[in-house]
Amino acid sequence: MNRMKRILFVFPEIRYPSGQPPLGIAMLSAVAKQNGAETSICDMSFQKKPFEHLREMLIQFKPDTVSITVVTPQIRAALTACEIIRKNSPDASLIIGGPHATVLPVETLETSGADLVYAGEGEIAFNLLVQGTDPEKIPGACFMKSGKPVLVPGRLLIQDLDTLPLPDRDIFDMDKYFRTWYSMDRVDPGLKGTTIMGTRGCPYTCTFCQPTLSEIFGKKMRKRSPESIVSELKHLVEKYAIDGFMFEDSTFIVDHQWVTDICSLMNSEGLKLKWCCNVRADLLTEELLDTMVGAGLAKVNMGVESASQRVLDDIYRKGITVEGVRRALRMCISKGIFVQGYFMLGAPGETVEEMKLTIDFAASEPFDDALFDITTPFPHTELWEKSKGLINADYSEFDCFHKSVYDLEGITPEQIEKLKRNAFWKFYAHPARILKTIRTVLGPRNFRRTMLKVRRV
Repeated sequence: MNRMKRILFVFPEIRYPSGQPPLGIAMLSAVAKQNGAETSICDMSFQKKPFEHLREMLIQFKPDTVSITVVTPQIRAALTACEIIRKNSPDASLIIGGPHATVLPVETLETSGADLVYAGEGEIAFNLLVQGTDPEKIPGACFMKSGKPVLVPGRLLIQDLDTLPLPDRDIFDMDKYFRTWYSMDRVDPGLKGTTIMGTRGCPYTCTFCQPTLSEIFGKKMRKRSPESIVSELKHLVEKYAIDGFMFEDSTFIVDHQWVTDICSLMNSEGLKLKWCCNVRADLLTEELLDTMVGAGLAKVNMGVESASQRVLDDIYRKGITVEGVRRALRMCISKGIFVQGYFMLGAPGETVEEMKLTIDFAASEPFDDALFDITTPFPHTELWEKSKGLINADYSEFDCFHKSVYDLEGITPEQIEKLKRNAFWKFYAHPARILKTIRTVLGPRNFRRTMLKVRRV
């Protein structure tokens, strides 16, 4: 494979723009630049005519390589992008990576017509590809040879995350991401913030994520050093003048000592930032919360999923209890921490009564924010494998915000979708939080962000 010199990254998000730039692409761009390559991005998130924008960028930038990172709900847009790339840059090498490519590499290769699909964590492999290494020597590479797909066995995982460069956020229009960032609107709509990642991997076995997460990141959780994380935060303050941020890690608080060390270093470096993170209810303690609040923690996002213990245990294998959620929620509220709950509706085997129980629980408990998703069985997760016979849609139609893809006994997809919409309005119009909702929406900037949220209702 020839050495890459001009790389165009494509982020095929055309439905749900957010304030969270795709850090995976930012990491690959940083790796490419370390090797002397020039990079640019076609970020479809904020484009009214995303595919026309892609055509224009192909013509103007003249890449020798185009790299698309895709998750399953973006696959339809990604395949359309592939057609445009082949038509407008026929000599460019086309590479596809990301979660969807990792779990379905051969299928992705065959449907996209890409030159290479990469399965797994991308930085080491991309570094080798930029240098011109033959894909046959790269574990996780998938390509056509003699008319047949070849998948090189193995995975390339970075054991020491501190050896990676900082994400190349310069590749994005960060002003647009800052204007769109709503992760902490309930805390302060005026915060200027972004997301960072401190870990890779997850030690838990939730059926809606695993084993897909382990296929991408391995089974062992890896952590950046506190020094590396705080160095990135200082960089973000100096370069972009942020005053807020979110740890995007799904299991940030697994290692309490590591979190404590990060908080201690943030304080010693004088970082006066407000921040939020994702938490599991069963991992929260008074001591840990006090430590995090002392370092600026203002909000947590708590994965609840269901108010039915049966659904949590038998369907999701979540490993938490409803009473444990109540305990953790009250612990946070008592310390002045805002709490957003994540909930799912419409799992295979879940009853209408259990869905309504979850909605009532979310609305009546003192959550400040809530996100309701429709349970969606992403490829190769345990949920997918166990419920394939009930799925009534191709995964290119998957949309956990709007579409139920199951044929379930006793309830139609349309009824589940309606329940999900009703859950949103019941939560935010509840007398306990209606004034907070109005305050969050007021103002032109806040109203625009709210409209982006409403796209997901």
